Amino acid sequence: MAKISPFKASIPDLTDIISFDEFFESAKRKFPLYLSDGIYEQAPKKAIYIYRVKRQHRSHTGLIACTNILDYINGSIKKHENTLTAKEAKMMRLFEERQALIKPILLTYPNVLEIDALINRITISNQATFSISFQEEEHLFWQITDKTILKALSKAFDEKVTLSYICDGHHRAKTSELIYRNRRLNNANFSDKDRINFMLSAYFPASEIEIHNYNRLVANLGSLTEDAFMTQLNTYYQVTAVSKNYFPISKFEMGMFIGKQWYQLVLKDQYLPQDNTAVHETLDVHLFNEFVLKGILKIEDVRTEPDIKYLEGPKGAFGLERRVREGKAAVAFNLYPVALEDLIKISVQDNCLPPKSTWIEPRMRNGFIAHLYKD
Repeated sequence: MAKISPFKASIPDLTDIISFDEFFESAKRKFPLYLSDGIYEQAPKKAIYIYRVKRQHRSHTGLIACTNILDYINGSIKKHENTLTAKEAKMMRLFEERQALIKPILLTYPNVLEIDALINRITISNQATFSISFQEEEHLFWQITDKTILKALSKAFDEKVTLSYICDGHHRAKTSELIYRNRRLNNANFSDKDRINFMLSAYFPASEIEIHNYNRLVANLGSLTEDAFMTQLNTYYQVTAVSKNYFPISKFEMGMFIGKQWYQLVLKDQYLPQDNTAVHETLDVHLFNEFVLKGILKIEDVRTEPDIKYLEGPKGAFGLERRVREGKAAVAFNLYPVALEDLIKISVQDNCLPPKSTWIEPRMRNGFIAHLYKD
């Protein structure tokens, strides 16, 4: 069950800040300085925050609260990505330096009518407590301190949200666990009520999550010529030249740009996954890794391959094409996005997505709201 808790948030006073974009872009590095300069002020009361991100084409509404780290440890919060030890160590140094969490872990859960209705009622009948403009987005926060409402929200999550799923923030979650275990082991005065026991979390229901593709750029074709690469590609895919950029409209398709030409790639029948294939092995990003990177280009470990670059889906086919035309890549691939249902199934099955498989909206930002480890 999801056990959300109100917390005393630290919020920046932006009165004297000239550029919000510049301030929040630097918060990752300069948060301790901003904190010591008094820019961040801790709220006097514990609260949960309704959080709305308004983008150009749509908005996303969820909650920001604290979550007990034990929910993550005992598996009530499901993951779909393995973490890297080196990145964990780097993040631990940052967390210890800041003595705070400044970016929430993005979680999703199946919509609950009772929670949706309560959030809608509050946002319709009340103005936002504060807002932040950042990179053509508007971020709205409704502070909830009313004990009756807090109790209703906490009860609804506890009773209705059996599992939640990490969309973004696997390393932040794992690092929070490592710090918790370290403090519990080495601090004689450790208490289960210490703030270190709680992760800063943003809960957005499934209807508010948008998953984009995460596309691939390959710097070079290794020892292959362009013609040889195309010949081998025809082993696995039906390759058809198209007159304009191609975005895949279903699973087992890709768009590809190479040699000033776009192509539609459709996986051949003999390589389609079988009905009993594990969900994570049916994803186009997995099939791309197996057939194109390993099968043709002989790249065994995409996690350590410097010639593979990634481009978030919202930058579109034009962004892929431009990088090839500028000579920054030999070939670009426009992949079909991972479905949220598949992400959830993979999480429940304790399997993992390949690296850089999804670009998920809304994006969590550094420094909008912080959870301090101590006053």
